[in-house]
Amino acid sequence: MTSIDSNIKIRSQFLKGIAACFDFACFWDDINLPALQDYNPILNDWQAVGLDYNDSIKIISEELNAEKKTKGQ
Repeated sequence: MTSIDSNIKIRSQFLKGIAACFDFACFWDDINLPALQDYNPILNDWQAVGLDYNDSIKIISEELNAEKKTKGQ
């Protein structure tokens, strides 16, 4: 491949990028978006936060109970 061929390919990609900026109707858009894995990602995030919260409460209560046991003995 010569330097002229590589410049043509770079210029072509550049022009495609410029054209994509002005393609408001997505006329030249041929990108296939992948299907979403999560149907409700916000709900999944909040469930993860809830599980973390419950785990931290459990750890704190275990530590407090352990301190009470050692002081009582």
